[in-house]
Amino acid sequence: MMNNKIAIYLLLALLALPAWSNAAPSPASTDADSPAVTTRLALRDLWVEHIFWIRDYSLANQSGDQKQAKVAAYQVVDNATKIANSIAPLYGQPAADQLLKLLAGHWGAVKHYSDATVAKDAKGKQAAVTELTSNAKAIAAFLATANPNLPEATLVNMLSAHGGHHIAQIDEFAAHDYTDEARTWAMMRTHILALADALTGALVKQFPDKF
Repeated sequence: MMNNKIAIYLLLALLALPAWSNAAPSPASTDADSPAVTTRLALRDLWVEHIFWIRDYSLANQSGDQKQAKVAAYQVVDNATKIANSIAPLYGQPAADQLLKLLAGHWGAVKHYSDATVAKDAKGKQAAVTELTSNAKAIAAFLATANPNLPEATLVNMLSAHGGHHIAQIDEFAAHDYTDEARTWAMMRTHILALADALTGALVKQFPDKF
């Protein structure tokens, strides 16, 4: 059974979705070859890969498969680099580099939580949650500053909920609760697709001449 902290994170995700969908428009064109649709699909792929490889790491780490955990960790970093570099054409490489640092902080906090869970280190887990929360606020501030179509408060809720999904998933692996983990994965995937779509919508609105 999920603890109260995780339940709050998941509730935030549900509450944030309606506000988020109103915060940024969907790509204006329905042309399958339009830059907006191409960008939307590319960002969806990148963000789904983010949750896939972190899930893979968490499961391998919990199972003691350090060889697979190492491969998954490499893929997490490679994916974060691709996500960060995806904004370089619009915002410049310095902004991409800053986003990569923030994404590295997100990954570091999730890894910290996973490692603390394996070690049964309650204080380490709490410290990791604090890191995730702080990092969510930092990413939200960065994105909201870069794009006025991204409300910072909504971003904080969405990114905090995303972190909560990672926490729930790791706890479920530790408990060998694969039924609940399957539910968490479904929610996580729906949530990350909504995030990717909203980022695309905000880009289209900010840079209409590019799309």
